[in-house]
Amino acid sequence: MAKNKLDQIDITYQGRDYWRLLSLYWLSIEDYSEAFLVHQKALRKYPDDDFVWNNYGVLLGQKEHWDEACAAFEKAGAKGLIRRQSVQINLSRCAIRQNQVNLAEIYLKQAKEIADLPLIGLMTELNLVLIQGSNDKARLIFNNIQADKETARGSVHFDEYNCLSRHLIARETDPTLYSSASNFTCLNGSRY
Repeated sequence: MAKNKLDQIDITYQGRDYWRLLSLYWLSIEDYSEAFLVHQKALRKYPDDDFVWNNYGVLLGQKEHWDEACAAFEKAGAKGLIRRQSVQINLSRCAIRQNQVNLAEIYLKQAKEIADLPLIGLMTELNLVLIQGSNDKARLIFNNIQADKETARGSVHFDEYNCLSRHLIARETDPTLYSSASNFTCLNGSRY
């Protein structure tokens, strides 16, 4: 239905919002080959569009092209007139992947300043505090995620949720094994 509405828009009215919606449509239905084509076309038309750059980074993450995805997120962050929470979260996840824990923390703090963290932000924060070795803080964050467990279980981040759960329980069961910071991450099963 949404695609039918987009198809009805005359070419003279196919501006920035049209391309944002079209790119988001293909991303949301998980037709990644079409999504790539549409995002690339949108970026040729609007090379400074932070929204499209961010979603293009998500697509690159789907293909596990992490360096390219992080470069797209950086462009989204640099080109945006305002900070987008999703961009800051994605930049934080990139920093975690690159073992830049302090930078990841800065990006996540910026995301929290924009609004309360959504599920992906909470899982990013949980990854970060587990890396830092803060088990008490990890439990608090995990409890917030569990309060909305059905959302976590039904999300594209289900594998990450399970990984985080296992790591937290292991740390609480034997704190002497996990008493300091580490470079573990649960991002490997994640789409970005």
